[in-house]
Amino acid sequence: MGGCSNSIFENDTTITSIEILKFASASPSPEEYSEQEGEVISVIKSKEEIKRIINSIERAEQKSTESMNIALPNHLIIFKENENVILTLGYYPNISNENDEFLDLDKDKIYITNALNLIQK
Repeated sequence: MGGCSNSIFENDTTITSIEILKFASASPSPEEYSEQEGEVISVIKSKEEIKRIINSIERAEQKSTESMNIALPNHLIIFKENENVILTLGYYPNISNENDEFLDLDKDKIYITNALNLIQK
């Protein structure tokens, strides 16, 4: 399986922006999380930056969350094609050893990438 990537988008999807949303609480409730009751703290529109983020996630190490009991992250990454939301991933910035983790609740997966520095400390 070496070298193959995991496409997180359909081939004909063009991501035009990525919004980074931060929840008020460190560990949002499932309701806050699903309703996306947070504040957009950043919007990425650079094609190069969007490509870098997508490539990192598609090449990431993956772990199943089916048997994990984890707190919901206090950030969301929202991938949009124009105004349409294509994908929403939970975001744990700089979790351990300079890695970021992205949570896909729909697929019961966590993607572990190098630190992408998507939020300012």
